[in-house]
Amino acid sequence: MKKHITLVALAASALCANAQQAPSSLSLYGIIDVGVTAIDGYGDKTRRFVSSGTQVGSRLGVRGTEEISPGWKAMFTIEHQLYADTGSQNQQSPISGFAIPVRALVGVPNTVRNQLEPALGQSLADSLNNKFWHRQAWVGVVTPVGAVLAGRQYSPAFATFGRFDPHQAGNVGNAFATLTVPTGLEVRIDNSVQYVAEMGGFRLNAMVGAGEGGVGNGKFWGISAGYAAGAFDIGIAHQRRTTSEGLDSLENTILGAAYTLGPVKMTGLYVTAKDKHPTLGAQLRAQLNANAAIPAALKPLFLQYGTQIANNLGFDGHLAYAGVHYMINDRNKLVVSYGQYDDKVEAREAAIAGIALEHILSKRTSVWISGSKVDNKTGQQVLPYSQGLLYGFTDKPGRDASAYSMNLVHRF
Repeated sequence: MKKHITLVALAASALCANAQQAPSSLSLYGIIDVGVTAIDGYGDKTRRFVSSGTQVGSRLGVRGTEEISPGWKAMFTIEHQLYADTGSQNQQSPISGFAIPVRALVGVPNTVRNQLEPALGQSLADSLNNKFWHRQAWVGVVTPVGAVLAGRQYSPAFATFGRFDPHQAGNVGNAFATLTVPTGLEVRIDNSVQYVAEMGGFRLNAMVGAGEGGVGNGKFWGISAGYAAGAFDIGIAHQRRTTSEGLDSLENTILGAAYTLGPVKMTGLYVTAKDKHPTLGAQLRAQLNANAAIPAALKPLFLQYGTQIANNLGFDGHLAYAGVHYMINDRNKLVVSYGQYDDKVEAREAAIAGIALEHILSKRTSVWISGSKVDNKTGQQVLPYSQGLLYGFTDKPGRDASAYSMNLVHRF
């Protein structure tokens, strides 16, 4: 027994000695993205304002790696989301304030609506308050057979979306605008553990996430796979969430592909979004049950309509989204895109066309000019959305919207 303990101690000492001598790196990095944005679709006048993060998202991060032994490496990333126009970690209030889309309250009596609207507005306001390390916060170990990461991370489906998104998850022309409030595709997952492997052009991600007793979000799992060879790239992903009450909630499947031919890159996505029991419903039910102002005899009615409101805001459809990158020359890139979301409920449908031009000033600095046009069909109220900036909703169902932006982006 003593011999066994001695051998273990010697092995541990050797590993620690290797770690102390092994190469390591620590780096501070970030992006400052600030510009001027103009939006039409709310009120009689064009809304103009200075905004941060419209193109690629302002951020400040720290990452590090350390070689533990040959083939083994420890690594971490923590990344703060900031808004450089104000210096805040939380975005500005939306143009439309904290009003919610009209479709959410269809069929809800005024007496119930008056009680629920403030709670819904507060839920929207709370969603704009970011954690300090909002973008990412994880630690992991790389092994010869893949990496295991734990913390707050991008979901497998969103990672696939970002890889094949013509606007790379940014820009006012992004079709992700049709999948917001509540989200139709989860971006980051708290309390998650992920396995990542890449070999010979193949890639694999598998993730599980725990609800850990919070109200709304329950368990999560997701998986993605892909293959890239030469000019061709393809990916597929699927993920599911349950509510804290154990009900099936948001479910997504994504197919993406890209092909590069000289100065032209064509890329496209097909995204399904089905939300049987939105997590907003669980949150509303918890708020209503805790509201002492509602008589006990009326609570079942309020709970019923709270569930109905959440379902009205849900998704049961698909987004088809495609675009083209054209490298005009070494310093100028043009991006054009079109995306259309179709749903079983007509009032949720919308389409968006986008265009962007990047002019590279230097290795770290570029200027972006972009624009978009939103077709809100018969009942949607989508305003353009980009990189965590919720501009709100149009002032009436079916009103179309547009946005234009010019930004200076500096990476360090």
